Amino acid sequence: MKKILLTICFLPVFISSLNGGRQINEGYRTPVTAQDTVLAFISLLQDLSSATSHVLFQRHCTSIINVIQSRNMLSASEVSLLKSMSTAFTDTTDAWNAGQLSSYLARRRPFIISWRSPTDSAVSLAWLLPPEQWNPDQTYPLYVRLHGLNTPYANPVEYLSFYLTPGVQIQSTFEDGFTLYPWGRGNLWFEGISETDVWESIENLESFVKIDPARKYLLGFSMGGYGVLALSQKSAGQWAALGVFAGALWYDGSKYLNAQTVQKIKDVPVYIVCGDYDGLLNNNQTLYRLLLEAGDQHLYFTTFAGGHEAPLLQWQNMYHWVKAFGNERPNAVGNPPAAESRFQLHANYPNPFNPETVIGYQIPIRSHVELKIFDVLEREVAVLVNKVQDAGMYKVEFNGRYLSSGIYFCHIQAGEYHKTNKMLFVK
Repeated sequence: MKKILLTICFLPVFISSLNGGRQINEGYRTPVTAQDTVLAFISLLQDLSSATSHVLFQRHCTSIINVIQSRNMLSASEVSLLKSMSTAFTDTTDAWNAGQLSSYLARRRPFIISWRSPTDSAVSLAWLLPPEQWNPDQTYPLYVRLHGLNTPYANPVEYLSFYLTPGVQIQSTFEDGFTLYPWGRGNLWFEGISETDVWESIENLESFVKIDPARKYLLGFSMGGYGVLALSQKSAGQWAALGVFAGALWYDGSKYLNAQTVQKIKDVPVYIVCGDYDGLLNNNQTLYRLLLEAGDQHLYFTTFAGGHEAPLLQWQNMYHWVKAFGNERPNAVGNPPAAESRFQLHANYPNPFNPETVIGYQIPIRSHVELKIFDVLEREVAVLVNKVQDAGMYKVEFNGRYLSSGIYFCHIQAGEYHKTNKMLFVK
C-alpha cells in the first residue's frame, strides 16, 4: 500500500517533467492521458513545421507550440481545446483541414503568430489572414481589426483555438492585404498593456512580411470600436483610415466622445456603421456628429437592419470604402477614390428624431442636387434641395412636426449618383 501511495503522490511531478516543468491540472484521474494528448499535438506541430518551407505556416506551427508551452498550468478545459485542435489538424474528411496550408491561403482559417512581449515577458498572439495570392516579394496594406468583448477571449488558449477546431471557418474580407487580429490580452479595452499588445503584434508582423506604411487601417467592433478611438487619438498619423463598427463608446464615461478627442482624428477618413436596433446607436451617431462638426472631409455613417451584430456584408462595405484612402489624401497610390467615397449621403442625426434632424451630404464636383423626403408609399413629402451646388460638404435641417410618426426615406440625386437612407420619426 505504501508503494502505491508513493507512486500516486509523485505522478504530477512526473507529468510536469515531461512538459518542461509545466503541469496539466487534471487531478489524479487521467493526467497521463491528458499529458499524452498535449505532447502528441506538439509533436504533430513540430512535424508539420519541419515538412514545410512556407514561412507563414512554419511560424504558425511554432507559434501554437509557444503559446501552449507558455502556460504554467493547463486546465482541463484547455487540454480539451487542444485535443479538439489536434482533431482539426488531422481530420482528412474536412475540406479545410487545419493541418493543410491551403486552408490558410484560402483564408478559411487564420494563421497564428506569437511573440514574447519585451514589455512584460508574457507570450501573446494574434490571428493573421494573408492577402489573396500572397507574394512574399510584394508590399501589402495592413488591416488591424480589434475584437469585441467576448468571454472566451480572456484566455489565450481559447483565443488560439477559436478558428482552429473542427468545422469552424473564419468569415474573411479585406482581401487585398494582411488582416491582423491582435489578442490584446483579452478583454482589456485596448488600453494599457492591451494597447501595447496591438503595437507589438504589428511590429512582430512587419519583421517578416512587407507592409505598406501608407496603407495601414485600424478597425474594430464593439469594444474594438472603443479601441479604435483609444489608439487613434494618440496615433492619428499612422492610419490611412479608421473603421468603427458599433463602437462601445460609452465605456469609461464616454471619455473619447468629445470635441477634443475628435480634433485629433478629424483629418483621418472615418467609416462608422451600427445596427438600427443596437443600444449603442446613439453613441455612434454622436461620434459621427462630432466628426462632422470638426470638419472631417472624409466621413461616412450608415446603419443596417439589425442589433448588436457584425454581418459580413457590413464589413465588406467598410472594406470597400476605407481601402480607397492612403496617408496622402485622398489616395496614397494615385488611384481615383471609389465613387462611394466621393459622393456621400450621410445618415441623418439624430435618428430616430422628433421633430428635427440634420442630413449631411458631400459632392466632389459642381452638380445639380435634389434632396427629397418620401413616405413608405413613395409619396414626396418634402423637397429640401433642388439646385446646382459647388463641390463640398453640406448640412440640411429637416423638421417633421407636421408628419405622422413612422418610417420615411431621404433620397439624393447628384449627377449620376443616387442613394436613399431610412429615417424614423417618433412623436
